[in-house]
Amino acid sequence: MADATVVLICGPAGVGKSSTAYELSRQLAQADIAHALIETDELDRVHPWPPTGLDTAELSKRNLQALWTNYQALGHTRLILTGVFVDLTEPLGWIRQVLPRAGIVLVRLTADAPTLRARVHKRELGPEAEKQWQRTLAQLDSLDATAGLETLRIDTTGRTPTDIASEITEHWRASWGL
Repeated sequence: MADATVVLICGPAGVGKSSTAYELSRQLAQADIAHALIETDELDRVHPWPPTGLDTAELSKRNLQALWTNYQALGHTRLILTGVFVDLTEPLGWIRQVLPRAGIVLVRLTADAPTLRARVHKRELGPEAEKQWQRTLAQLDSLDATAGLETLRIDTTGRTPTDIASEITEHWRASWGL
């Protein structure tokens, strides 16, 4: 039996992971459902890069462990995580090390290329916009790496974060008895 529930929201840059996670958190708070939200980009945002003596996964795992220990001490059993995670094999490994008995709901957000390009160029400035767009295209080319995992796939093209989060909430509610 699971002692925690993790909703792992992933997808390429510009797809709406952060906006959707914040809205999902707002909806859960409005329903008075205790939870925590962690953007995994923040688990390994250090300089100099890469961290001396650690790989990204190890640093992320250690930081997630520290945060989850604190959240768990507060009584939390639900966690929203976000990350690009083109290939879920590695992150699922360290997430499961930290939360070994957690039920994990995988949510893969997608969008068409014109939508992603517009979002990336709206968010990024100057030459970084084109660099990020090239990374996003590479991420799009690799998304089939999760083909064997049970994943809720949601196309965000033309949809609001509120609508997307509501779909995740309904899936989560049905899957985990909320």
